[in-house]
Amino acid sequence: MTTHLLESDVMNACRTLFGPEPDISRGFLHYIQPDGARSAYRRKAKETHPDFFYTEDHRVQQEKTALFRNILDAYDIINLFFKEREEGLWTASFDTAPRSNRKETYQAWSSRPRSARQQSGNDYYRGPVPLRVLEFGRYLYYTGNISYRALIEALTWQRKQRPIIGTVALRWGWLAKPSIEQIITADSAPSRFGEKAVRLGLLSDFQVRTLLYYQRSQQERLGKYFIMKKILTSDQLDRFAQKAHEHNRRILASKKAA
Repeated sequence: MTTHLLESDVMNACRTLFGPEPDISRGFLHYIQPDGARSAYRRKAKETHPDFFYTEDHRVQQEKTALFRNILDAYDIINLFFKEREEGLWTASFDTAPRSNRKETYQAWSSRPRSARQQSGNDYYRGPVPLRVLEFGRYLYYTGNISYRALIEALTWQRKQRPIIGTVALRWGWLAKPSIEQIITADSAPSRFGEKAVRLGLLSDFQVRTLLYYQRSQQERLGKYFIMKKILTSDQLDRFAQKAHEHNRRILASKKAA
């Protein structure tokens, strides 16, 4: 089984997270550790998190929001890389092509018709559908209807429309700026803002659920991305959504029976 991530994606994510000082190379990818990535994320988060700039004008807040989301996307990619490396699935993409030709190799692959790319692309899943409840995007991936890259791009597109829950909690008077900084720099998983807020006693479970519900209500449905990019049609999405619902219903029914 080959990796789902491209070497170039991981290296670009490292450059975003660690900055220009380290030499980002294959050697760097071998020795980098989760603790180092976590420290770099916290440092960048403190520099760019929009909740720290709520008193600035709207333009500055927009700039910081865009920067922070780039940092968060990079951190997500690096964590996926750690998972694949730990499971022995990491193989740098286009290893057999000379470095100077890798861009041309990718361009040649990406210019082929979609149907041909589906047959040759190594980021399409070809195994059995996991026997667990699946969110719609992951159901599309595990049934071979979209590539892993398309899934990540769709989730990134969707996330960029969401308000950041810390900003909403600040606006609603549920958190103060020092509390937000405490949550961001806490030692548990940085992307789990709500979980850390509850653990620290700064938000209740109900408040976090309310914030997440509000956040989801402000974003477009994931399927719109696949229609917009002409990956799937509206009819296909409706059909796959029904199948995903049936899959999840069977899984839940089997758990109850057990």
